[in-house]
This record gives sequence, C-alpha cells and structure tokens, in this order.
Amino acid sequence: MKSRTFTALLLASALALHIACADKGAETTSTDPQPVSARVSQVNYQTVPGQIEVPGTVQPRNRIILSAQLNGFVRDMHVRVGDTVRQNQLLATLDARDAKGQRAAALAAVSAAEAALAEARKSHQSAADMRTAAKAATDLATQTLTRYQKLYEARSVSPQEMDEVRTRHNTSMAEFASREAMVSAAEDRIRQAEARIEQAKAQAARAEVMMSWTTLKAPADGRVVQRQADPGTAIFPGTPILVIESTARPQAVADIPSSNAALLRPGMSVRVRSVQGAVAEGKIAEIVPLSDPSTHSVQFKVDLPADFQTTTGQFVAVEVPSKSRNALLAPRTAVRETGQLTGVFVVGTDSKARFRLVKVTPYDAEHYEVLSGLESGETIVSGLNSRITDGVTVKAQ
Repeated sequence: MKSRTFTALLLASALALHIACADKGAETTSTDPQPVSARVSQVNYQTVPGQIEVPGTVQPRNRIILSAQLNGFVRDMHVRVGDTVRQNQLLATLDARDAKGQRAAALAAVSAAEAALAEARKSHQSAADMRTAAKAATDLATQTLTRYQKLYEARSVSPQEMDEVRTRHNTSMAEFASREAMVSAAEDRIRQAEARIEQAKAQAARAEVMMSWTTLKAPADGRVVQRQADPGTAIFPGTPILVIESTARPQAVADIPSSNAALLRPGMSVRVRSVQGAVAEGKIAEIVPLSDPSTHSVQFKVDLPADFQTTTGQFVAVEVPSKSRNALLAPRTAVRETGQLTGVFVVGTDSKARFRLVKVTPYDAEHYEVLSGLESGETIVSGLNSRITDGVTVKAQ
C-alpha cells in the first residue's frame, strides 16, 4: 500500500514538472526576438534603355612585333615574357661587328673625301692666283699692242717690232686661257670631292642606322607577350624576336549581327561587362564597314577605361543601346552571395525577412537586374547587415 502511494506521488510530481517545463517552453517560443532596423524598398519594373548583348574580346590597342633588320645573332636578352617595359627601354642586343665595320669604313671615306676637298680647294686657289697674273699680263700685252698699232700706222716702228708685240699678246692670251682651264678643272675637282663627301656621309648615316638596329628598344610602354629568340640565336632580316602589347587604353573587339549594325555609331557609349562582373562604360572607336559573309556580323571596336580590370584575350559582354525595355532592378546592397547561392531577403506582410534565391546580372555600379526569383511590387531589405537572417522581424527605417 505504501509502495503504491509512493509511486502515485512520484508520477504526480513528474507530471507537474513536465507541465511546468512545457509552459515555460511555450512561453519562451511565444516571445519573438527584437525587430532589426533596416532599410527596405519595393522593387518595380522600370523603363530602362534597351540593349543588345554581343560577345567581345579584350585586345591591346597596339601589338608590336620587333624583328631583326640584319644578319647575325642575338647577343643579350634583357627581358622575359610578362615583363612590363617603358618606352625606349633596352630589350635586346644583337651582334654589331658587321655594322661597326661598315661604320668605320664610312667614316674613313668621309675623312678621305674631306682631305681631297681641301687639296682641291688649294689647287683652285693656286690656279686662281695664276689666272689673275695671266690676266694682268694679258691686259698689259693688249695695251702694248694698241700703242704699237698706232705707232706702226704712223711709220714709227718697224714691221718686225710690230710682229714681236703681236706675238707677245697672243702668248699672254693663250696663257690666260690655260689658267682659266686650270681654274675650271680645279672647280670640277672641288665639286667631285664635295659629291664624294655627301656619298660618304650617306654611307656613314646608313652605317649608323645599322648600328641602331643592333639594339632593340621598346617603341612604347607595354608588356612583353612573346619572346622568340634567346642569346646565341641566329637571326636574319625579318626574324621575329619580341612581341610587345600596349597596356594603355585597351580595346574590346566585338561582333554584332548585321541586322543590328545600324544601331552602331562612332563615339556611342556602350556598357562592357567582364566575366568577373566588372562593369564599365566604353565608347565605340571604330566600325568595320563590311559584313562578314560567314557569320553575317559586323565588327566594331570599343575604347575601354584605363582602370578596367581585364587582361588581353579575356571575354567580355558588350551591351549596345537599342529600344527601351522594362527591367526589375534591385540595389546591389540588397543582394547577398553565400558560396554559390545568390539571394535577397523578401519582407512579407508579417514584417519577417525570408531569404529567397534569385538570378541577377550586373546592370550598373549600383544595381543588379533581377532575371528571376522576384516579382514586381515585392518588398526587400535594401540595406543588409549581419543581423539580417532568415525569419528575422524587420523594422523599416
């Protein structure tokens, strides 16, 4: 009897304890956590400029192939693939022995021609002095002949004396003509020497050009993308050695269907989006005025901002403006990415935030375009913080 009474009391105590715990638990679950203050906004379709998205590839504005201009071999290479170079930076040194020899021969020819010119000028000066003396003798002989002619007519001199004076006059005239010929010959030698100097200087200038070919320097700022020779490699005119691509002001080369080519205009602003999601505004710089018959597309080039984070050969999407369209835009601050999951917190009529998966694509620097998962008119948390979790009560700021 006592055992039954004890058992009944024990069961009654356990039942009372269970009921108390249940009441306490019910009280706990019925108490909601404190609401979290956050910015909320309603998403609605907006009329935005339409666009046609076409694929493109990032390319450098300039691609420079540095090739050998002479026969020889590579002496030194000063850069590697991937190195960033500055304009006029030394990149490679080629064998310069042949060029040095030609330059030395050309400079020697210049010296020889200048010496010949100096000698020709001396000869010309001597011939000119002798011509002056001959001219004076000729003038005197002419005056003497004139006087004797008058005396001969007056029968004051004999015919023999007249003949002697006439002979001296003719001799002086011949001497003067000879000196004139010497001066003319000296002038010809001067002109020939000057011509040889010009020719030798031209050869020297070409030798200097050949010397410049023995050093390869960067024609512009850029990056080394190919190195096709090493020290000791035999080279010939036209042998490619290095390829440099400019790093400043890259371009995107894209193709648009021919049916939409009329949308393109030089200078038009277009949006460019990289595979990493970076968005930038570019301008159409060039439109190829031909349609590719195999792809039925027209190619165009877009100037990209200098700070656009891309690499050569990277795929980009180019959005060409077209007719306006409706788009569902959400602030970037409303989108949460957790691993491979992308979603927003939708605030229901009970003021609770529920995490919902959505598919978005970058629209601009401040918004994503929602492609699926969200309906127009729904309210979302636009200012996420660490306290926003699934099921939390949100107090709109």
